[in-house]
Amino acid sequence: MNLLQQLLGDQIFVWMMVFLRVGTAFSVMPTVGDAFVPTRARLLFALAVSVVVAPVIRPQLPAMPDSPFQLMVLAAGEMAVGIFLGTMARLLMGALEVAGTIISLQTGLSNAQIFNPALATAGSLPGALMGWLGLLLLFATDLHHLLIMAVVDSYATFLPGAPIPIDDMANVIGQLVSKSFLLGVQMSAPFIITGMLFALALGLLNKLAPQVQVFQLFTSVQVLLGLFMFALTLGAMMMFWLSRFESTFVDLLK
Repeated sequence: MNLLQQLLGDQIFVWMMVFLRVGTAFSVMPTVGDAFVPTRARLLFALAVSVVVAPVIRPQLPAMPDSPFQLMVLAAGEMAVGIFLGTMARLLMGALEVAGTIISLQTGLSNAQIFNPALATAGSLPGALMGWLGLLLLFATDLHHLLIMAVVDSYATFLPGAPIPIDDMANVIGQLVSKSFLLGVQMSAPFIITGMLFALALGLLNKLAPQVQVFQLFTSVQVLLGLFMFALTLGAMMMFWLSRFESTFVDLLK
């Protein structure tokens, strides 16, 4: 009876340790961890993945701690790694919001707000549309499998029970924030250039005819021109972001 209890206790410990990292990562990363996914479905999916990969990961897990404090420390470390993995993918999704915000400012759509699935908050109309398209492309190209594989393969890099490399994690997060902002600016570069030229043209026209309310009259033209450019460049912007998302995530996992 004691042997059976010990076996069941060890097995539950293995499942719990795997579930803490997998479940935490799935609750933060895009696709599986987005707000429109029910919490129950998210937890059941994380539990199913944990049960499947637990036999493979079990040799890498440490022995069950003797004290509750050591167990809490081990659990906190697994949750921290899961949050880190999910945040990596979430920051790359943030490039879409950066690009959408810049586009909305340059096209006169900054006052319109709508729910953005990439950040689970209200955002600009172009950013929300690009967020939905980004999620669709992740599923259509099976890149969500890459996110799941990243969580499973993380046990080779972040060994359970080993000290957490906080400095390296902070450096990676900082690089991802910089790369995400740069990627958003690169995607919206045509709108920045067009917006500057349009504002320059309106300024010259205002100097030539100061009695005419130039900026008020040409607001609709700015919106129309912005929507036309957005329709022309949307496909190229999303493919550019998708390629950078995959390459960046693969490089970070090496």
